[in-house]
Amino acid sequence: MTPTADQSLHAVLVTVTMISLFGGGIALLISRLRRSRPGFQVAAPALLAFAARVLAAGLISLTPIARQLRGGDEVGFLSEAKLIAETQPGSTQWTHALLHELHVFVLAVQRYAFDSPELALRVTQVGIAVIGLVLLAAAVYELAGGRASVLAMWLLAIEPAGIFFSSLMHKEANMMLAIGLIAYGGSMIWKREETRYLLSVVAGCLIAVATRPYAGWFLIAAGAAIVLHAGLRAQNRAGVRSLGLVSGVVLFAAVVAPTVLNASTSESLKQLQNSQEANASNNSNLKLEKVDFSTRGAIVRNLPKRSFAVLFRPFPWQLGDISQGLGLLGTAAAYLAIFFLVRLLIRSRGEIMARAGPLVYLSLFLLVAYSLSAGNAGTSFRYRVQIVALFICVIASLWGVARRQPAASSVPASPRLETMEV
Repeated sequence: MTPTADQSLHAVLVTVTMISLFGGGIALLISRLRRSRPGFQVAAPALLAFAARVLAAGLISLTPIARQLRGGDEVGFLSEAKLIAETQPGSTQWTHALLHELHVFVLAVQRYAFDSPELALRVTQVGIAVIGLVLLAAAVYELAGGRASVLAMWLLAIEPAGIFFSSLMHKEANMMLAIGLIAYGGSMIWKREETRYLLSVVAGCLIAVATRPYAGWFLIAAGAAIVLHAGLRAQNRAGVRSLGLVSGVVLFAAVVAPTVLNASTSESLKQLQNSQEANASNNSNLKLEKVDFSTRGAIVRNLPKRSFAVLFRPFPWQLGDISQGLGLLGTAAAYLAIFFLVRLLIRSRGEIMARAGPLVYLSLFLLVAYSLSAGNAGTSFRYRVQIVALFICVIASLWGVARRQPAASSVPASPRLETMEV
């Protein structure tokens, strides 16, 4: 049915409001982060990332294959959000969505408060995702300096799969924000030894668990590993703040340990194996080979095979319909990121954890989470966007180290070069 003039005007006003709100919010966030971070010049790539994603969302919606490209999941999420928006705030439906389906809760709030049209809902998803990217760039700044953070933000801004998936009415935007919060808080603890940034880590973990619980459990484990390692680094330096940081580590570990252990109970493993068998039995061209995840030992044995599939599949020759074919750009970007990551890890050995420790922990734990839960190559393609974003940040953090290696091996470094920030 063709919308009336009032409906069209309302849709335009709400969409423009969301663009202004999130565009201004991103600019304000960068301004506040830059106050204590000279050289954190990421405003241009961040706003480009926001504009490109909003523009892509609008253009895709105009095509006749938009529904096919985006899949059917978001239709169900939007329908659920509409039902919740028809109930009174504070009802059990709202509470359940807040605690267990945060992505649906976000959609429902907009439907209830603004009766938001589809494009406005997508703008919100884009804004949430780009805030996560800015926080990732801030984490790179803390670990490797201003130039590395700018490089990371530009690469994150133009990564093609990220441009597409950021506007989905799905879980991906919330997960990117969660990863950004954990990376930012973890890097601040890693470099500055300030326990107050545990709040950022905890906030990211809560968002992840409320959005995608299984991945959230592993992000909790990643956060615990980052904070624990940071505490040990502080203790080794015998800093004044080390005792408080180690105490925070102990408290954080005590709180999250039951949640992490819950991820590998017999019941959880049984559900995981049933899911794997169901997905392996379909006739999709993107199905993954059946693997045994029924015990902890089986997971250890079979995880590398599934991790390879998550990182590299679907292979270019496996792409079927047009929606899969358009994913070739994202696949090519992922392959390039993996190539440069492996190259830099080899060239930067001995300095990897010092320069990119929190990002390495997040990459490994998230890869394990998605390797265990990926149902098919199409799902893993969507999951891989977040892993590639972390890979890009690791690459940016290690780039300066790798560039210094030839000079360091042939010419003795002067005191000035040794202290130069890259």
